[in-house]
Amino acid sequence: MKKTNTILLIFILSAFAYNASAQFVVANDTIRGSIDFCPRLGDLKNAINVPNDSVFYMFPITPGTDPWRYADYYTPSRTTQNGYLQSSLIMRVEDYDIIEVERLSAHGYVSFKSDKVRARVDVAKITSKDTSIKNSSSGYTVNGKEAKGAGKWRSPQLRYQSISVTIKGKTITFPKKFYEHLLEPEIDNMAIYYNEKKDIVYVIANNGGTDNYYQAMWQVSPRGVANVYIFDPTKK
Repeated sequence: MKKTNTILLIFILSAFAYNASAQFVVANDTIRGSIDFCPRLGDLKNAINVPNDSVFYMFPITPGTDPWRYADYYTPSRTTQNGYLQSSLIMRVEDYDIIEVERLSAHGYVSFKSDKVRARVDVAKITSKDTSIKNSSSGYTVNGKEAKGAGKWRSPQLRYQSISVTIKGKTITFPKKFYEHLLEPEIDNMAIYYNEKKDIVYVIANNGGTDNYYQAMWQVSPRGVANVYIFDPTKK
């Protein structure tokens, strides 16, 4: 039994370390204003030119490839392309200024606050009135979109109720279609970062628990919010 528990602990710690080193990043070449994203390692001849602030999900370092890193590129249509980028030409979202939690309420909401940024996220229990959430042999859907965080053997319990971010006095309320399919939100496992130079806020959510984990990120500016970026490890 002791040996089994030790193996399980090693597995959990390894998974945690992997998730900690995989992360959302944005293109950040201060000279060119764009970076090269290569379909194969170092293949600059066939590289895609991607503008600054474009979002990627960067995976852990592969031995022998540094400074190139394997990543998913989120295209404007939210499809993903696999390839390589140079780690010196990106900015990790978590390296921007963090917005501290103001309050985590037992009533189902969390708020964040700084001098220039405020945010609030509300969640609610799923009830029989939530008819947009459907289950079939292929899994859960919400208004026709594949649901995240919903397992095969247990009905989802929580959903987002509302999300809003205020930047320098201007409030941006997220359209429901940008979060309605993201089930089992964990408001105590969120982080918000602020790129003050460009007035861009990044809202990151780690949802679904250990069984149906996924990561979501919204990119928000005074002009509005971009549709959600999702990393789902079961799709890799």
